[in-house]
Amino acid sequence: MSSRRKSRLKRAGKKELVAAEIVDALSKDELLATHLDWEPERLQALRELLDAKEPWPEHWHWDWSKKAGLLDFMAYRCMGIECEGRMQGLLMASTIARSSRVGPTGKAVLYVEYIESAPWNLKDLVDEPKFSGVGIALLEAAIELSEEEGFGGRIGLHSLPQSEAFYRKYMTDLGPDPNHQGLHYFEMSAEQARLFLEGRK
Repeated sequence: MSSRRKSRLKRAGKKELVAAEIVDALSKDELLATHLDWEPERLQALRELLDAKEPWPEHWHWDWSKKAGLLDFMAYRCMGIECEGRMQGLLMASTIARSSRVGPTGKAVLYVEYIESAPWNLKDLVDEPKFSGVGIALLEAAIELSEEEGFGGRIGLHSLPQSEAFYRKYMTDLGPDPNHQGLHYFEMSAEQARLFLEGRK
């Protein structure tokens, strides 16, 4: 059963902080409901980009309804951040331990499979995003899950090129991974996780 804990987002373009909640274990039904909520706005934004002959975001083809099947396996966890009655971002992680590439040999890492903000929060899709800080809040949730799983806050992920600059602020860039479509692999050490959480206080 899902539990909720307090978080916060910033209303984009303003200094106002808005109360939000991390939902730490979304069900398949909750994930599908979020997909149905997001899809009309995603498609509308893509139509506008197409008409304007603007490039589409690299993850435009992501379909969370097709990822819902992963939740049939205990090793997968989907988390969301909810604010003002709607899910503002999603994160799916695998709790199957992977070996750290930056920390002490043999230390386990929580692997983040997917992370995405709602379409109305993406600068690549809309002129005026509604909320900022979604990615930061979800990284915090991933660190906390890593700690719960006994991984010491360590997390790893492969980044799309458009997101590399964001992850470099908080994680170690280990360069392109030839086994993962050449995407850069990023890892956050236990020390980086500690500093990240301290910065969120």
